[in-house]
Amino acid sequence: MEKSRTMTKDNTEAGVKLLSLLKHQRYLYHQLKLLSQRQYQLEGTKSSELILQIISGRRKLVEKLQELDSKLRPIRANWPSLSSKIGHEHKIQAHKMANQVKEIIGEILAVAPSSQNLPLSDSCKFDELFVESLSK
Repeated sequence: MEKSRTMTKDNTEAGVKLLSLLKHQRYLYHQLKLLSQRQYQLEGTKSSELILQIISGRRKLVEKLQELDSKLRPIRANWPSLSSKIGHEHKIQAHKMANQVKEIIGEILAVAPSSQNLPLSDSCKFDELFVESLSK
């Protein structure tokens, strides 16, 4: 009985940690989208100082996303074994958040195709991992 409780606690902790990382990732991409839209609106205007501030803000967000990606990378790499340590409800929530990130990335690329060099592709692949694990 005690082992079962410990496993449930471990599942919950692993799920909560994953959801926390994904929630932060979703927030950062949302902020990046807002800055990308704002920059696009200002292009062609004489607001060069404001555009430079936006570019600086985007650069900082990309750095934060890269840091976050380094935390998510081991999770992606070990997903088959980690997946069994995360409860089904957490997997469903993770899938939804990863899907939302994927949608935000699509919106960023639609507004600013020059964002191709952002750390986007791994985030999209991560969503595919969740889809695979939910169908098993």
